[in-house]
Amino acid sequence: MNDDGRIKLLMGITLSEMGGAQKVVYDIISSLPNDRYELTLVTYPGGELIQWVRDLKYKKDIDVRIIEVPQLRRELSPFYDLCAFLRLYSIMEKGRYDIAHFHSSKMGILGRLAAHMAGVPKIYFTVHGWGINEYQPKWLQGMLGFAERVAGRRCTMCMCVSNYHMDMGLRHGWLEGDRACVIYNGIDEPPASKGRLPMELQIGDEMPIIGTVMRLREPKQPVYTIEVFNEVLKRGYRAKLVIVGDGPMRADCKNAIERLGLEEDAYMLGTRLDARELINDMDIVAMFSKWEGLPISIIEGMFAAKPVVVSGVGGIPEIVSHGIDGYVIDGFGIQEGADYICTLLEDKELRACMGGAGKEKAMACFSKGGMVKAYERIYREGKKY
Repeated sequence: MNDDGRIKLLMGITLSEMGGAQKVVYDIISSLPNDRYELTLVTYPGGELIQWVRDLKYKKDIDVRIIEVPQLRRELSPFYDLCAFLRLYSIMEKGRYDIAHFHSSKMGILGRLAAHMAGVPKIYFTVHGWGINEYQPKWLQGMLGFAERVAGRRCTMCMCVSNYHMDMGLRHGWLEGDRACVIYNGIDEPPASKGRLPMELQIGDEMPIIGTVMRLREPKQPVYTIEVFNEVLKRGYRAKLVIVGDGPMRADCKNAIERLGLEEDAYMLGTRLDARELINDMDIVAMFSKWEGLPISIIEGMFAAKPVVVSGVGGIPEIVSHGIDGYVIDGFGIQEGADYICTLLEDKELRACMGGAGKEKAMACFSKGGMVKAYERIYREGKKY
C-alpha cells in the first residue's frame, strides 16, 4: 500500500490496440476511485489504449503511470517472451504492488507467473477468450494448456467474461472452481447524436446500413462479412456496408471489395474514436467470428437498439437470444448469414422490436457501473461473491 493509503494496482494487457479487452481495461482504470487506488498500466508501446489513459489526466485528473514493454508480442517467441517475463518480474518486484490484474492470453500467462515470483499478494486474470482453439496445431494447444494450468494455480482469482469460457476452463483444468467466477463486460449508454454516418457517406437517410465494428484480423473473419453482404445485394436488396476498424487484414478486405465490385456499396472507415456514434446510424450490426470472448461491439449495438446478426461462438449466445434481439448463426454458410440480414431488411418493425429488446437486456445486464463494482469487490475481498 502506498504512503497515502492508496492500493497499488498494476493493470497489464499485451497490446494497446483498440479492441474489446482494451476498452474494458480503460473503463476499469477510468472508473476506480482516484483516492483509493494508485494505478499503473503495463502494455506494448503505442496504440489507442495508452492515449486514452494519458488523456485521463486532463479529463478526470486521474494520473496513471504507464510502463511500455516492447518485448511483448501476440505471437509466440521464446526470446521475446523470456525478455518480457523478466521485464514484468522486474517491474513488479520493484513496484511492490498490492494487486496485479492481467488481461489477454500472453500477458495473462507471463504476468501471473512473474507476479507470483515477485510476491504480489493478489493476482487476478480476466479471461476475455482463451488463447487456445481448435484451429491451432495439437502440440501448440497442449503447450498453451499446460501454461494456463500452471499460471492458473498461481492466481488469486480468474474472472471469465462468460459462463462458456468458465466452463471451458474448468473442463480442461485451466481453472480451479473455487478461484473462478464470471463478470460480464459492461459499457456506458451510447451518445444520443445521430446522422453523422449518412452525412459523411453522402447517402440518404432511407438507405439501410449494415455495420460492423472490429479489429480486422483473422478471428473476426472480415472478408466473410463482405461476402455475406455481397450475397444480400445479389438478391436484389439495397443497402450499404460500413466496416469500422483496422488491422492486418485491411488489404484482404479491400481486395475482396474490388473483386466483388462493391466499391460503391462497401465503406472501410478505419479506426474511429466516434464508433459508438456511428453505430447509432446503423440499421443492423453484424459480426461473424471464428472465436470470441464477449464482444463489446455487439453490446454497443444492443445499447444503440440495433438488431444483431452474429456467429454463435464463445459467449455470444449469452448476449444474444436468437429471434428475440437478433439472430445467431451456426457455422459460416454465406446463405444463412444473408438470409437473416435480408429478413431484417424486409421488416422495419421487426428491426425496431428486436433492437428494443436488445437495449433493454443491455441496460439490465451489461452496464459499466455493474462491471466495475464487481471487479472492485473482487479487489477488496480477494474472492468471488
